[in-house]
Amino acid sequence: MARQRPSIVAGDGVLCDLTQRLVQSAADVHCLVPPGEDPHNLRLTPQQKRQLGQAQVVLINGYNLTPSLQGLAGSKAVAELAVPDSPKLGAQSADPHIWHDPAQSRALVRWLHRDLGALLPAEARAMDGRAKAMESVLADLDTWNRHQLATIPGKAAGQKPVLASSHRAFISLARAYGLQELALLDGSSGSHVLRPEGLDATLKQLRRLGVRQLFSEEIPPPKALLRLSALSGIPIAPAALVADGLAPGQPSLPATAIANTCLISEGLGGRCDRESGQALQTRWQAIR
Repeated sequence: MARQRPSIVAGDGVLCDLTQRLVQSAADVHCLVPPGEDPHNLRLTPQQKRQLGQAQVVLINGYNLTPSLQGLAGSKAVAELAVPDSPKLGAQSADPHIWHDPAQSRALVRWLHRDLGALLPAEARAMDGRAKAMESVLADLDTWNRHQLATIPGKAAGQKPVLASSHRAFISLARAYGLQELALLDGSSGSHVLRPEGLDATLKQLRRLGVRQLFSEEIPPPKALLRLSALSGIPIAPAALVADGLAPGQPSLPATAIANTCLISEGLGGRCDRESGQALQTRWQAIR
């Protein structure tokens, strides 16, 4: 009689990609948040509740990325454990979007490798090779990001180009690559409102900082961002940055990161080498 494979539940798309890439067919990995969906708004279905109840391991990001899973009994908050020094968003919270810095993504891989290795001892040698390959791609992704963003005008002279996005989801990326993050709308991911006094102050800030482009995290952009664009004359990027997980149609961490980096670099006047970016994605997909 064949031995049943262990069941692992991953609470968001990034964790799902890393876990599936690491364990391959040695375990059943159930992903709660599909590409393109917002983990902040997850509402568990009866089937997902059953999957959670039957899982040997439940992996969540932590840092309140998925409020419906935060503090779930028996779950492991991987980002909190792997990156305990995530940048602060305020006095009471830290940035949950740690994977926008590939160095922090490598820390996720290392933690998962150690933890899941205990669950799958027979897979240890294969997982050692996969983890090494994953870290290699992520290290090269870090270098690739740095090269693309270095082409933004003024970057070589020590200036910090402004990444003006809807919400504060890219602090890890901005810190890693010397950008100035500017969150244009209210801090919560569901807020699309700017009060009149806030609108005036934001417009003055955009002009003072010489912002070249606004970035939305959804298409169509929220009404408040459209209004800021109309009043300031600053265009909105033609595609959305993916803040909270994986992009639909690009369900992997490297592919999503590459698309984000290209959108930012080109939107701020720089360039993007998509061919070398695709080579990184091909290497990631080839990990077995």
